[in-house]
Amino acid sequence: IDLPAGSEVERLSTPPFIMTLALSQNKQRLFVMRGRSTDRDYISVVNTGFDPVTGDLRPAFVARTITVDTPGPGTHNKTYAVGTSDALLMEGTAEMLVMDEADFTGFGSVPTRVFKLAAPDHYFYLASGENLYIGHLRRGFVQVINRESGAEVTRISGCPLLHGEGKDEVSGRLFFACRVDVVVIGTRGAEQNQIVARIPYPEKQRIGQFFEGRGRILWGYTEGILPIIYRLDAAVEPYEFTIQPLDWSIRQASARDGELFLSLTRGGVLQIRDGSSGEMLRTALVAEPFEDDYHEHVDKAILPDIRTLDDNAYVSLPHEGRIAVVDLDTAEIKQYLDTGGKPTRIVLVAAHSD
Repeated sequence: IDLPAGSEVERLSTPPFIMTLALSQNKQRLFVMRGRSTDRDYISVVNTGFDPVTGDLRPAFVARTITVDTPGPGTHNKTYAVGTSDALLMEGTAEMLVMDEADFTGFGSVPTRVFKLAAPDHYFYLASGENLYIGHLRRGFVQVINRESGAEVTRISGCPLLHGEGKDEVSGRLFFACRVDVVVIGTRGAEQNQIVARIPYPEKQRIGQFFEGRGRILWGYTEGILPIIYRLDAAVEPYEFTIQPLDWSIRQASARDGELFLSLTRGGVLQIRDGSSGEMLRTALVAEPFEDDYHEHVDKAILPDIRTLDDNAYVSLPHEGRIAVVDLDTAEIKQYLDTGGKPTRIVLVAAHSD
């Protein structure tokens, strides 16, 4: 869809049951990945048409579709980054595929570096300094590997049912969510690759993922319709979660480098909150209530999505077949983009600027 006009430019065909869209570091490729409970796994590689030299956008097209074994998602609709290279995690074969200047538009093979992971699993990835940190959900440990060679450095155990990751850029510390608490791992100096803290959850609700708020705030959320979200100030030790009540939130996101915290309620209201305190700033009624069970599993995407660019929030509404465009400063609904079907994941490719 061409923005801001909202006109449909292309409609590309991919295999069904899409779970993840992951944009490459240079914005030239979009990796379209299937869910895990399908008869056969694919990645469709879409050339976005973005020209990094001029900043222009040409028509997009599917460059190729390849069969793989259980591709893992990227993070926040972007591929994992190993330096400036794109990386994808193959959960069925326990491999990280690092693509250095890969060209998918020809007929030749795509050169990749293959880093072996400890075991087939569902992974959560962070990078810091010379190392990559890959959390293994069922195995309950973080595997540390060298970012250049792929050689294993160590394993950090003691995090059963590991699901979700966050990072404090100031301290370099990493936060991996476990079943009953969050484990904090150091990456610098004497605390490198050591567990430096464990943060218990104040309620039974665990964390499934983090997003960044303003300053050094991390917001911890999980799957399903949420009555609360956890707030962590990484500048304050000892670490402790506080609770921010929500109005039965079905989706959450951040905007403007964490300045704003966005929450889409089951009643169809987009709440725009302060990215540090969680205080409500303004609201917009964007949709009819979400009546179905929106607990998303691994077979395909069903949840709405929230993405932001400049002054706008884009909210996909799968039960209405359209996307709402909301002004972040006024909460005014600028327009609806009719897509048909049930739009879920959104990726925005900005021309001329990020």
